[in-house]
Amino acid sequence: MKLLITGATGFVGGHFLRFFAEVYGKENVHGTGRDFSKSELLRNEGYIIKCGDLEDAFFVTSQLSSYDVYIHCAAKSSIWGTYTSFYNANVLATQNLLNCASQSSQFIYISSANMYFNFSDRTSISEVDELYLANSYSKTKREAELLVLNKANLDSTILRARAILGIGDVVVFPRLIRAYRENKLRIIGLGANVIDFTSINNLTHAVLLCIQKKHIASGQIYNISNGDTIVLWDEINAVLKALGYDNKLRYISYKLAYFVARIHELKTTEKSKEPAMTRYGVAVLNYSISLNISKAKDELEYLPVENSKKTLSDFVKWYKVDAQRA
Repeated sequence: MKLLITGATGFVGGHFLRFFAEVYGKENVHGTGRDFSKSELLRNEGYIIKCGDLEDAFFVTSQLSSYDVYIHCAAKSSIWGTYTSFYNANVLATQNLLNCASQSSQFIYISSANMYFNFSDRTSISEVDELYLANSYSKTKREAELLVLNKANLDSTILRARAILGIGDVVVFPRLIRAYRENKLRIIGLGANVIDFTSINNLTHAVLLCIQKKHIASGQIYNISNGDTIVLWDEINAVLKALGYDNKLRYISYKLAYFVARIHELKTTEKSKEPAMTRYGVAVLNYSISLNISKAKDELEYLPVENSKKTLSDFVKWYKVDAQRA
C-alpha cells in the first residue's frame, strides 16, 4: 500500500510522515511539501519527498498520482490574508489532488473545527451542528470539504481537529509565548473559558483508524480532540511558568480587547503581515468551545492515546530544548 502525505514539511504532515513510515515502511510512504530546505533534510533522513506546490496542477498530476491513500493536511492555516490566497491553498490545491486520486484510492482530509466558532460559547459540538464560517480560512476549508465529499466513487473521510498541539508545534503556543515576551499577552475577560485541544498523537491515531476501518470511515466526517476540557488560561499560565516566566498576566475586558483588535485590523491591509491583534484571535481566547467526539468513539473505536496535560507537558519539554531548531 502506497501513502502520500501532503504538507510533509510542516508540523502535522511531518509527524504523519514519520509515524506512517514506521508503520508501512519508508519506501511506501511519500511526502510532499513546498519548503525546499526542509525537503532536503527529510531526504537526508531517508524519506521520499516530492517538493512542489499543490496549486500547480502539472506538478500534482505528474508527480502525485497512483497512491492508495492520500492524507491531505497541507493548507494555509492563518487568521489573516486575502481570500484568494486561502482559496488557492485550500480549495484549488485540494481539487488538484482529487483530480489525480483514482476510484480505488482513499482520501483522508484534515479539516478544522474553526468552522464551528461563532463568537459565543459552544460546547460539546457535534458534526451535525450548525457551521459558522467566520473568516476566509474556515470558509475555504469548508469549500474543500464539499469537494472531497462530492467526489464520486472515492472513499473519503474528513477529520475536524481542534487546535492541534504537541511536540513540534510552531504556531499555537509559540505565538502565545512570543506575545508574552513582547508584553502583549493579556487574559481576555474573566479567564474562565474552557476549551479542548487535539494532540498530534491523537490525530495521528485517528488517521490510522480511518485507514484500518476504511469501510466504516468512507463518506464520514468526524470530530477529533483529546476528549477532555481544560481552563484555557490556567494552562497558558502553567506553560509559561514551566518555561520560567513568573510574571503574572494582567486582565483586559473582552470589549476593550475587541475594540483594540478592530483598530489594528483597520490599520492593516489583507496583503500585509498579520496585525498584532485580530477580533477573531481575541474571541478565540475569550469564549469556551469543545467538541463532541462520540461519533469517532462509536464508529472508529477512537480513544485518545493521551490527555491535554500530557500534550502540554511534552510540548514544554520539547520547546525548552529543540524549538529554536524547528
